[in-house]
Amino acid sequence: MDVLNPSPALCLPQAMWIVYRVVMAKPDLTQDGILDLVTPISMRSNSPGNGAHAKRALAGLREFELVNEDINGLYRVEADEVSDAYGFLRILRRRLIVPPESISTGFRGAPDLRSALVWLMRQPPMVPLHYAVNVQTDMPEGLFTNDTRWNGFRWWSRELGFGQEMLSNLYPGKESNSSIIPDPTVAVIDAITHPFGDPLPRGEHIPIASLMEFLRSELPVLAEHPSALHPGLEQSGEPAIAALALALSSAEQQQVLTMGYQSDPSDVLALPDAQNFRTDRYVSHVTLRSNDR
Repeated sequence: MDVLNPSPALCLPQAMWIVYRVVMAKPDLTQDGILDLVTPISMRSNSPGNGAHAKRALAGLREFELVNEDINGLYRVEADEVSDAYGFLRILRRRLIVPPESISTGFRGAPDLRSALVWLMRQPPMVPLHYAVNVQTDMPEGLFTNDTRWNGFRWWSRELGFGQEMLSNLYPGKESNSSIIPDPTVAVIDAITHPFGDPLPRGEHIPIASLMEFLRSELPVLAEHPSALHPGLEQSGEPAIAALALALSSAEQQQVLTMGYQSDPSDVLALPDAQNFRTDRYVSHVTLRSNDR
């Protein structure tokens, strides 16, 4: 499913969560019954596209195998039920960023969104990204067809924890409201605290290489994951890790982990220092706090 295609309306995670909650609370409803609860007929004429956003959300839930329609046309939750929006976004993020074939045979996911996230994670977080200013001219050919799809991507990148809106006081001008910076802090912290694979040990030194391998497994749109590819990026030289470095520094500031350097380490990584611009911070290991949330 091309979630960045706005025809007839954008498929957005906020609407998907609302529809998901209806299916979870009211199993065995038909599509019409679900849509009647999300966008009542009395209100539908005043909603975008006569309720098109709810229809697209339900279609997305089916496409991403989060709800299922049986032979009788009744809908049920397909994945493990979740109790809050954070849990829902966690499952949704996983479905959209892993290689589609790892979910199920025939699973397509959202290739336009995944390609855009792969591109975003290679961009430096020091320069805000605006479609007309530097995205349209610098992006790989065909990544975003137009600024409408870019605007849809801004919503998705923020909600999935890979981007942040640029603060207008840091980037004054009319472009500030349509700019984002690559910042996977939310996704990185969530991957550490709620992993889909084996959790990392806490309270002990973890080699930085092990952490990077763990994060790329949990978030396989990060640079250097074997599947994090898109035409036009392969020739861009060494994959950028500045956005990931920002996320790790932010995680340290939020006391999720600490980063350290040990003399004569077996492995060391030079991360762009979020505190000192244009300098590197050498990290050999990290330690996860034992009292993480």
